[in-house]
Amino acid sequence: MNRTEYMAALRRALAVLPEEERASALRYYEEYFDDAGPENEQKVIADLGAPEQVAAQILADYREVAAVPQPGGAATQPQKRRWRGVSPWLLLVLVLLAIPVGIPLAGVLLGLIAAALGVLLSVVLVASVFIVIIPLCLLAAGVILCGFSFALWGAPASAVTTLGCGLALFALGILVTLLMVKLCTLFIPPLFRLLVAAIRWPFDRIRNRNHKTGGETE
Repeated sequence: MNRTEYMAALRRALAVLPEEERASALRYYEEYFDDAGPENEQKVIADLGAPEQVAAQILADYREVAAVPQPGGAATQPQKRRWRGVSPWLLLVLVLLAIPVGIPLAGVLLGLIAAALGVLLSVVLVASVFIVIIPLCLLAAGVILCGFSFALWGAPASAVTTLGCGLALFALGILVTLLMVKLCTLFIPPLFRLLVAAIRWPFDRIRNRNHKTGGETE
């Protein structure tokens, strides 16, 4: 068998391939013969083996990526798509088993949220006492004492003392107000963000877990 006969036999054995794939395979072996040279033609044929064996290997490689008609007219069956991830029935069983545990956990979660809201309300009430009531009381006391000092001008010493105390209380009220405003701008926003993050944390965990489960089962 020479090169021409070998390539003709290979072409017949690859007749089931699409034209483009068959031409690509034949071109590869033509170049293989060209690289070896005419003097090594028989050596190349001996190394490659029978054309039918070469064709069988080419067809086997091609069937890994596409369904190729068999010589008898049959076609390879496409592989059935397998379910990836958790079986729906297993998931249903897990959900049913998790209900007795999930209800108490939901109660605990709601309790934690209620406790967090209670703490927030307590902080707001305490902060309102320090931020609003105390400065207002100091300012009001300062105004009252300053006004009362005008009724004591019959005793100048008492009037001056009362006026000084009123002005001192009024100034202290302004100072406390500014201090409370500064403390609020420094501490209340971080505390509020921390509380919001603590409330959102379990919901974020559930959402991320659902996203991961959905990505695995696609």
